[in-house]
Amino acid sequence: MQAKTIGQRIRHLRVKNKMTQKKLAEALYVSESTISYWECDKTEPSIIFIIRLTALFQTSLNYLIIGNEKSTL
Repeated sequence: MQAKTIGQRIRHLRVKNKMTQKKLAEALYVSESTISYWECDKTEPSIIFIIRLTALFQTSLNYLIIGNEKSTL
């Protein structure tokens, strides 16, 4: 099953990289509840955090934002 939302993709990448919400929060200098809100799709990260997440998890913006590695534009 492919992750359908940014929050689901963040969770997928976090778990794949064997990180807890606490460790991810520390790496991004945010609270654990912020990570939880993102993963539960209550809020979405700002563009600066999306860029930081792509660098941290070594993934593309395309994957994190639209769910695939190939650009559809």
